[in-house]
Amino acid sequence: MNDILDLPAERDLPPKAAHAMRARILGSVRPRPARTPRLRAAVAGVVLLAVASGVAAAVWQRPDRSPVQVLAMGPSELSPTLRDAAERCLQWNSPQRQTRQNPSEQPVPVSPADLAVAIERDDRTLVLFMNHAGYATCDAEAAGTDQETGGHASEPWRHGDWLPGPVQRLLLTSTEHDGGDVNVSGRVSGRVDRLVLDHGDGRSTTARLSGGAFGLMTSDARLKADNDPELVSYDARGAEIDRRLLFQAEDQLEHCYASPDGKRIYGKPTSGCLPAEKWGR
Repeated sequence: MNDILDLPAERDLPPKAAHAMRARILGSVRPRPARTPRLRAAVAGVVLLAVASGVAAAVWQRPDRSPVQVLAMGPSELSPTLRDAAERCLQWNSPQRQTRQNPSEQPVPVSPADLAVAIERDDRTLVLFMNHAGYATCDAEAAGTDQETGGHASEPWRHGDWLPGPVQRLLLTSTEHDGGDVNVSGRVSGRVDRLVLDHGDGRSTTARLSGGAFGLMTSDARLKADNDPELVSYDARGAEIDRRLLFQAEDQLEHCYASPDGKRIYGKPTSGCLPAEKWGR
């Protein structure tokens, strides 16, 4: 079993809580069983779907917060809660903590100026830092309560500024294993002028774009994987340039994508790869 899912010693949780978190994260990469009564009863029971190179958990205590929804694109737009979340993510990504968790992993060096996307919804927060080296992201559930848990991922760019087409999804969280409401963040190429989440039922949510990053959150969307929700990209003329399934992993994309020298760098090994596109920072 990959030891990246083991909690570091300084953040040990009670065995029952640790087991529940591990099962929830593992469930994001394999079919999940029927939802439990706890998941049906609590809309805040969000599933972490991102492919993460490291996972951590912690507990804080703070008075209950009202159900506020905020989407910020950069450090200048942060609410007090998102500012706390960003600072906490930087602490989780510090070289000292990363070394104690897994000496073989090198955290991507990020700073407050690298904050690209921050999302706050009810009792959840999500922040994403990106720079030339890679990205770091943190997701917390029941934020600001004595039962707060969270996940952390930090990974260098495998192929630099080259993306699998116009858009690369980096993090996706959902309130149900097969849909519900979602928070999504990632990066886009210079061709993308507008990015929309097509719910698959006639409704849609438009993402915010800034500096080559995107972020979106839905509210009462009731998304269902069976409806095949898709991320749809448009250019400056309004023409559709890309459409891909929201819940599809990067290595299962419909097309493969090749670098300018013709080498396949994304997707399944098939012929006729589409060109990879450059990150539009």
